Amino acid sequence: MGDSTNLAKASIRFLSLNKLQALTLEREVIGASQSKHFKNDCYVGCVTLMDDNLEDIVHFFIRQQLKIDDCDLFISVFSDLDSNIVDVPNLVNRMLKYIDCRLTFSYTVAEDDI
Repeated sequence: MGDSTNLAKASIRFLSLNKLQALTLEREVIGASQSKHFKNDCYVGCVTLMDDNLEDIVHFFIRQQLKIDDCDLFISVFSDLDSNIVDVPNLVNRMLKYIDCRLTFSYTVAEDDI
């Protein structure tokens, strides 16, 4: 069971977009953002998973003919504890039914400790 001091946020990341794909992502998917990769000649798009945007994410993935290896489901856990059980949002399970990409986890100090 999750602890009230934990918050897990789930996003899908598209790790190798061209400029047109990055702009299309921002325009077509609610909550999407994109930025130029700091090292590679590509753009990274990120969308926080919400009930309202799962279908748009899947449509973008299919229309842009993206590869599974070029995306991941990124789960960021904000916590003030060193170890604890954290509930992963159900939206992750739903997204994996459509885009079965790898999962990436980040464990981050809670904001009030920063």
